[in-house]
Amino acid sequence: MAEENNQVHLPTAEEGYDRHEPRAGLVVLVSGITVAVLVVFIVGTYWLYQVSFEAIEQQQFTGVASKELLAIREREDAHLHKYAVIDKTKGTVRIPIDRAIEIVASDYAQGKVFYNTATYAVKPEPPGGAAAPAQAPAAPQNANAQTAPAK
Repeated sequence: MAEENNQVHLPTAEEGYDRHEPRAGLVVLVSGITVAVLVVFIVGTYWLYQVSFEAIEQQQFTGVASKELLAIREREDAHLHKYAVIDKTKGTVRIPIDRAIEIVASDYAQGKVFYNTATYAVKPEPPGGAAAPAQAPAAPQNANAQTAPAK
């Protein structure tokens, strides 16, 4: 029995090992078909989304406006181009935008503007592009504050 344990068993072709070369043509054919199907799916999906997107875009931009949008536009036009009473007790009214522009323009021409129309000059940066160092704000003077003596 000792002799049987020391012997190495070599498998034969009948025991499950394929000793033939792979068929390269079949491997190339299956790989090519797989890549072609993948490309068809990618191009088809891209085309489907593009067609759908263009149809939705055309419907949104060239389609008939919805009733809600028409109502919003009518309300905005009423606010911009018609007179209305806002608050009767305070005497606040809404005037059309064209009339408001005329009033502001005539006030400006007469120099009667009551709001700030001054322009503010921007200080140029010093040479070298570096901004001037900012000064630290002065500490507030407090009569009750205790100061430490200088050493």
